Amino acid sequence: MIIDTYRFGPVEIDENKIIYFEDGLPGLEEYKRFAILQFEGSYPILWLQSVQDENICLPVVDSFFVKPEYSFDISDDDVKHLSLAGPEDLKIISVLVIPENIEQMTINLAAPIVINTRNGKARQVIISNGEYNVRAPIFKEIMRLIKEGDANAGSVKKAE
Repeated sequence: MIIDTYRFGPVEIDENKIIYFEDGLPGLEEYKRFAILQFEGSYPILWLQSVQDENICLPVVDSFFVKPEYSFDISDDDVKHLSLAGPEDLKIISVLVIPENIEQMTINLAAPIVINTRNGKARQVIISNGEYNVRAPIFKEIMRLIKEGDANAGSVKKAE
């Protein structure tokens, strides 16, 4: 399937990899279907691209990749809503804020996006224990990861 994106132009995605937010994302409730795009030049930053609106695209990163000790409890309601069978079905990503001064980049660890990789259901959850920051500085960690690279980093292809 080819989707149009403002940032990357036409991009080919696997329709089976579309993730579905039943309630949308806070502030973007009307947008339900998204794809995670990964480009070699921006890795480890991924892009949460709306399938419905080419202008809606959020920079995200694998939460555990940048913070291996990251942990939180998922509520019973969220487990039920996402139809989670076990932790092997989970992918956790966090939204980045990339301001004009890139050195002030932050990550929202207090409201991760939880994805059931088995069925594509997703939900942004709020961690209310106060342990994680909504705007945690992340620039140095991202730069370290970019310099180290990752042999497993794949990429999506732009459609011709």
